[in-house]
Amino acid sequence: MSNTESGYAKNAANTKDLIIRLKTLDNYQPPKAIYEIKALEELSKRAEDANRAVSEVLPAYRKAVDEQELIFKPFNNLVSSSFNYLKAAIANPAELQTAKTLADQLRGIIKNQKDADSTVSRSQRAVSYDNKVENFKQYIDVLLNSNVYTPTEEDITIKSFQSLLQTMEASVNAVAIAKTPVDDARKKRAIVFYAEQTGLVDIVLGVKSYIKASLKLDHPQRKHIIGLTFKKLKV
Repeated sequence: MSNTESGYAKNAANTKDLIIRLKTLDNYQPPKAIYEIKALEELSKRAEDANRAVSEVLPAYRKAVDEQELIFKPFNNLVSSSFNYLKAAIANPAELQTAKTLADQLRGIIKNQKDADSTVSRSQRAVSYDNKVENFKQYIDVLLNSNVYTPTEEDITIKSFQSLLQTMEASVNAVAIAKTPVDDARKKRAIVFYAEQTGLVDIVLGVKSYIKASLKLDHPQRKHIIGLTFKKLKV
């Protein structure tokens, strides 16, 4: 579970704990209706429902992402092999520049400006999957137009690359489709938890402020209630 998902789960769990402890108080009379136990129970249910809505759509999205990563995993090595073949086959080294630029972009290779020897480093996020697909289309065109790219290695032939391109495009599309309901569910959940004044976190923090004012320092529940943490996470 990611830190964000666990953070939402923690906020929801602590809300339930808060309600249980408030029910033990003999004289809980908060100044706002939204702090009353019945209102908090309804809020807790909305929070649970919002978390569940995200949980229901996450598996399909994660499956699409995992499949995408498997498809792209051997990609850098394939591009390196194909470029090395082109470099060996082409007569005019000057004609390699476009292919090299695209190959570097596809592999996420960028020049490290801090190094005096102009060495290159790999940037994990230098190229998005969408950009890789578009650059790969151009790279295949360059290979086709070279008139010398005829490798016998099956995995780096033009035909194999064209098939791989179709698979990559399908995976990018599948992730985008699966991500849409996740984004929608997360947006709705964020409103339940983090809306100004009416969101769960603001309301329970208000309850805690009332507890600080109404319970004496030696009250057995005061320390426990105040100790419950509720955090607004980055959405």
